Amino acid sequence: MRNDLNRAAHWIAFILERCHFPNRDALAAQFANAEITELCECGCNSFALSIAAPDCLPRISMNGHGYGLVFEADFRDLSVPGEPRSLEILLFTDDSGHLSYVEIDYCGNGLPMPGRLDLESTPYRVFKGDTLISK
Repeated sequence: MRNDLNRAAHWIAFILERCHFPNRDALAAQFANAEITELCECGCNSFALSIAAPDCLPRISMNGHGYGLVFEADFRDLSVPGEPRSLEILLFTDDSGHLSYVEIDYCGNGLPMPGRLDLESTPYRVFKGDTLISK
């Protein structure tokens, strides 16, 4: 599925509704004050963000730790019976502790994002990084 601003908006809503992020309000504030600055064209649905006035927003990770992965939620895709496939959503923050990149991969980015997914309702795996701020 082609990556565009509408697709990114779909993923933002999905992340806030289904990924079990531990501090949803802070994450929602980050998305509400962000501009999408780059859309990946490799076949995934990833995108980069720039936060307007980050000093006015709660951080989602501790600052001073550089750029890095702070959260991941993985969902099983049931659309191809008998073939285990997954959707992986990874959130990265910059050195200030604000969201800077959202990686949306299908099968570990081994396959392009399909147009239709049949995802389980909850993630089968959730990773919370050591620098993540839970509340």
